[in-house]
Amino acid sequence: MKLAFATSVLLTLSLTGCGGSGSGSTTLTTDVCKESNSDTFSCSTMLQDMTGVAQQTVISVKTNLEQLNSDVGNYCTAQDAASLSTAQSQWATTMAAVQKMEVMQFDAIATERNQFYNWPSNDTCKVDFQIATDPTEDITVVATGRRGLNAVEYILFEEDTLASCSSFSAVQEWVAANELAARKQARCDYAKTVTADLVTRATQLETELATLDLTTKLNSLQAAANSISDGLFYVDKQTKDAKLTATLPQVTDGEFNETSLESQFAHISKEHMKNNLLGAKAIFTANDQTGFEDYLIAAGQQDIATNMISALDSALANLDAIDGDFFTAVSNASDQAACINATDYVAGDSDIIKLCALQKNIKTFTDLLKEDFVMVLKFTKPAAADGDND
Repeated sequence: MKLAFATSVLLTLSLTGCGGSGSGSTTLTTDVCKESNSDTFSCSTMLQDMTGVAQQTVISVKTNLEQLNSDVGNYCTAQDAASLSTAQSQWATTMAAVQKMEVMQFDAIATERNQFYNWPSNDTCKVDFQIATDPTEDITVVATGRRGLNAVEYILFEEDTLASCSSFSAVQEWVAANELAARKQARCDYAKTVTADLVTRATQLETELATLDLTTKLNSLQAAANSISDGLFYVDKQTKDAKLTATLPQVTDGEFNETSLESQFAHISKEHMKNNLLGAKAIFTANDQTGFEDYLIAAGQQDIATNMISALDSALANLDAIDGDFFTAVSNASDQAACINATDYVAGDSDIIKLCALQKNIKTFTDLLKEDFVMVLKFTKPAAADGDND
């Protein structure tokens, strides 16, 4: 069966070429995933198991949001350091689940993602503008850049409005008219409105995912599998490019740019990136059930599966080797050449060298994802991934 499936893939490749269409769904006239079924692999089981991973992730997001909503409410009432610390800690815990969900953007998760977290499209000054002008507006119609977990981070980890936001006259007038304590209370009350809305949205998302059956929803099992594979490209375009490459110099006259880092206020960009990779591994292996790893093995490509998991594990080990936070490492860095030439690291290296080396580790995974993975399994790549020659 494995030989027959591999032959089928090769015949299809000769007809269609190895480039993705960018449509995000397969253009095959036959259901390659279904045809790969054997005594040791079931495409339907794979889809069910990977959907199950996403369902459990969404449940974790909802549970953590419920706790965050409670903790933010306690902070709004107490306004003391202890309750603030508790809320901050719960925000970070909630984000761990959300960052895993980031690489699972298929079906309802893809549709609803921006409602929960919209980095890098968030806008802190417009959060303050919303609080200063219309904090009781129906939160469901407020622009996503002014709410979500981005806004909650800003409020919990930044005591007051940023000086840059004073360019908004309404914000400037609001600051002038209210003492710090009143501003903190208003900002906290708004954060509570946001978290309450997120609990409602997470509950709705959980309900949608609970009945999701990709084996019947799309026109083929292959198309369903392709829709899940699209989510993994978050690791390429966001985790690698937007969160890492944009922060580090790529040429000798390039710059270290800590302002490009995710999590500008909580400074837990490292944790966010780690959870992206953990989420990718969870989907790829279906948490040691039937996942893309098994699909590759069914296609006779054990080595590709092994190499992709190894690349993820290497990147995770690289992250664990970084002692401090990304913001401190990048803001204190100055040796562009050392960063550009860092392709590996040892325990005694500085955090910035380890961070620079991380680019190669993640790129090893994304290169396999964009080339061997999609070619062997006859997946198309998302449109955003086309034309990427890095």
